[in-house]
Parts: sequence; structure tokens; C-alpha cells
Amino acid sequence: MGENIQDSGLSASLMRLRKTAVELGADDVRIISTDGIPIEDRIVEMCRKPPCECYSMSANCPPHVMKPSKARKWMLSYEAALLFKMDVSPRILFSEESLDAFRKTYVVCTGLESLSREMGYARSKGLGAGPCKSVFCRDIPCAVLVDGGKCRYPSLARPSMEALGINVFRLVKDVGWKIYPILRNSNPEDVSSAMLAGLLLVG
Repeated sequence: MGENIQDSGLSASLMRLRKTAVELGADDVRIISTDGIPIEDRIVEMCRKPPCECYSMSANCPPHVMKPSKARKWMLSYEAALLFKMDVSPRILFSEESLDAFRKTYVVCTGLESLSREMGYARSKGLGAGPCKSVFCRDIPCAVLVDGGKCRYPSLARPSMEALGINVFRLVKDVGWKIYPILRNSNPEDVSSAMLAGLLLVG
């Protein structure tokens, strides 16, 4: 998953986007080709059985987003992507402060999306970390699913990578970052480090 982008114009744009990601708060960024992004049906199944609290409750969560079979083809219509990470204390992920950490990933991915589109890549799309409903509309219904309303946070809310079937754990390991499994019953004291990741598809 190296930075092997043939288009010099795209390459320069990706370097600018990578610099901006760091300025926005990312701790590290990788430029990757989209053909190496692992998309697996079982990732979405993990949302469904047992059901995640946001499953079917958000327009950006399964089953309201594209299925992995479609996501694979869609992903390949992009030549390159930026994967970024934000290091987070394990203690924070097990506290109310986690919402702020997740929100920051959406701020970075949508900020990069906006800049990329300003640079002429009109199809660029950001993907966040975790369900946008739990981050922005935790205690209220998703407006899009209520009588076809409009999203309350259209400039920030996006599908997560997992919602489309991306195996984030595998993707992160493939680019050489350390990642440890964290479950609901994990003890934060037993986890060496934690991170949240987001993705920008550039095209």
C-alpha cells in the first residue's frame, strides 16, 4: 500500500492534503491505493448480529448505505485515498470524552473532503470513525429517516468505514500502524494504545 501514484498532479494534491490532515489534528497519514482497501461482508454482519445500537437507526449506517459488494466497485472508481489516524488514550475511549475524539475524526475527514473538492476533485468523499448518530444525534432520531427529513449535520455526518464493510483493523495493520483489539468489556489499563482512523477517497 505504498504511495505509487502515477499522476503527478494528483500526487502533488495528495501531498497538500496530507499536510492539511496533520494541521487539522491527524497524528499520522498514509497515501494508499484503493485496490488494497479490504472490504468484507462479515464486517457489516458484525453490525447486524448482535445489532449495534445504531444499526438501522441512521441514514449513514447499514442497511441504509451501500452494501459491501457495491462498495468494492465504488471504491475502485477512485485512484487514491488518504488514511489518517488520531491517537487516543484508551481511558478516553471508555469515557464520555470519546464522543469528542470521534467528532474530531469527522472534522478532519470532512475538512479534507471540502479542500479536495475545492482543488477540483469533485467526487472526493470522507469516511469517519464510528456511527455518526452516536456522535451527533445520540439521543434523538436520525432526521433523514424521519419522514425523509434533512440531516442536521450535513457538513460533518458521513458513513463510517465499517458501515461499508471496510476491515479497519486489517487496513491499519497493512499500513504499518500498531492497533490493538478493544472490546466493550476490555480493561483500558490492559490496552497499550488506542487510535481512531478516517479515510478520504480522492477523485
